[in-house]
Amino acid sequence: MRINAFADVCLRAVMLLASAPQGELLTSRDIADAIGTPYNHVSKAIARLRDLGLVDITRGRSGGVLLSAAGRRATVGWVLRQLDDRTDVVDCESATGGCPLNHRCSLRAALRRAREAFYSELDDLVIAELPKPQQMGPIFVTLHTRQSA
Repeated sequence: MRINAFADVCLRAVMLLASAPQGELLTSRDIADAIGTPYNHVSKAIARLRDLGLVDITRGRSGGVLLSAAGRRATVGWVLRQLDDRTDVVDCESATGGCPLNHRCSLRAALRRAREAFYSELDDLVIAELPKPQQMGPIFVTLHTRQSA
């Protein structure tokens, strides 16, 4: 199972914010540079994370993004469920119309269960606990800030 690119950007942003020094705001541009993603993609991801209550945003010249208390508790499984807007894992439509096997299709149901099993397996992984100091240290050196302990 693959996650979409938007979910990947959101997870990387949360991981970066979780490892930022306590109380230090990061700008969307800093986040984009640190995770190697275009600024406009990161801006959309930050807006969605704010809507989910995972980040707090301070506007203005000295503003930035900070991981919220809910963001520190969020699990990978929960976040991926919130970001997955697909109704089905497979696209059962073709150029000539719907699949003739669509009525009471057991494959679609099995794939939905498999997707939920995938997310369930990730429900115990708290995103904020994933980044390790040796992994994040070089990023914060690049951003000219100190890494949290």
